[in-house]
Amino acid sequence: MSVTSLGVGSGLDLESLVKNMVSVQRDTKVAAYNDKVKDFQAEVSAYGTIKSALESFEDAVEKLSDESLFTGRTATTTQPESGDIVSVTSDSSSSNGSYNISVSQLAQGSRSVSAAGSFSTPDDVVTAVGGDMTFTAGSETFTINVAADTTLSELREQINDASDNFGVSANLVDNGNGDVYLTLNSDVTGTGNDLAVSNTDASLDSLSSVATGAGPAGLSIAAGSEALDAIIEVDGITINSTSNTFEGAVSGLTIKALAKSQDDGTGNPETAKTTVDFDTNTVKETLESFIESYNALLTKFDSYTATGAVLNGSSLIRGLESSLNADLMTTFSDSGALSSIFDLGIEMDDNSFLSLDTTKFDEAMDESYDDVATLFSAENGLASIMEDYLSNFTGSGGLLKDMSTSSQDSVDKTKDQLENYEYRMDLYEQQLRDKFTTLDGLLASMSSNGNYLITQLSNLNNS
Repeated sequence: MSVTSLGVGSGLDLESLVKNMVSVQRDTKVAAYNDKVKDFQAEVSAYGTIKSALESFEDAVEKLSDESLFTGRTATTTQPESGDIVSVTSDSSSSNGSYNISVSQLAQGSRSVSAAGSFSTPDDVVTAVGGDMTFTAGSETFTINVAADTTLSELREQINDASDNFGVSANLVDNGNGDVYLTLNSDVTGTGNDLAVSNTDASLDSLSSVATGAGPAGLSIAAGSEALDAIIEVDGITINSTSNTFEGAVSGLTIKALAKSQDDGTGNPETAKTTVDFDTNTVKETLESFIESYNALLTKFDSYTATGAVLNGSSLIRGLESSLNADLMTTFSDSGALSSIFDLGIEMDDNSFLSLDTTKFDEAMDESYDDVATLFSAENGLASIMEDYLSNFTGSGGLLKDMSTSSQDSVDKTKDQLENYEYRMDLYEQQLRDKFTTLDGLLASMSSNGNYLITQLSNLNNS
């Protein structure tokens, strides 16, 4: 409202009077509106927090419903005393069992070296006319065009920088006796995949393993520098691979050779022992996550429904908590030795919070692993039952979203009511100011007339 000078004419404190009259009408009602807004906003926040906790629990339930959780396998490898020689991973197609693995040979790529006396410095020109050089190893190949007057050092850089180089590394080695050698290392492994270098001009024969001219080729692969297979033995069966990774050699296992086995002291190679079994650790971690999420959800329920809390008395939350508790109590007739989750080692205290007896869990996993899978992930298992129920509350069309939206609508409606009330109070204040402005003027006029009459009477008396 605009600032006025109420009371100037009459000398009365009309400004304070107006403010007090407006305050009597406004303050209590505005405070009530603001309290309602805060309450509805607290409901929105509470429903959002519970929805988030419920979705986290739903994620944990979904993981327990995944059949692949219970078909997983884990490979545990005990290495020899000399160090790690293999790494082994498994997938769900692998069978439980133990394997003794030794490494006879690691895979390697080939190494080619130019002939002695071919070059004396890195600045030697390798060709006066130029030509193409093609590098091939197994199914890999690339070609470079060598310009006339290219030096040995420039050729090295050109090979290494070729955009389609599949893994050939060129280096120069100076023996200190006047000879510089070009060495080519290929990372293409596997027996029969030696690096071959051909050319289109005889001037490049000294740098090739296949000569174009009548003379010999200059590059050669020394004994022991050939490309080799990796060789391992699994339970006495020899297996070859063009790389150090063996996939499918043993069904469901991927074996990677890391180092050659040393002699065990009896003339035999050291072995690593790999044991494949059900991946019980992942099942255990998933179940612990389920329990943790459920307990967190109960904590939220308790927090928001306690005496004086924002959702105290909410039938929706009470019904949700009661139904989840009933689901956990479900007994099953088709899960073998396990009729409920409590046979698996899950325990519930007087406040419905869950915990896991790991000893009982380990026993159940050892004795009834398939029944554990049935209990949770079967079509009518616990996870399926809970997923169906939870879907009514979560997601964009769930009941919790509807409740949150309803509370937000109440926030918006109450704010509109408050805004309308504030507008009416502004009108009320203006009406008061208009009335008191008129009154102030009348009082000022009466005071002026009274003073005039007193003056006139005084003059008459003097006369």
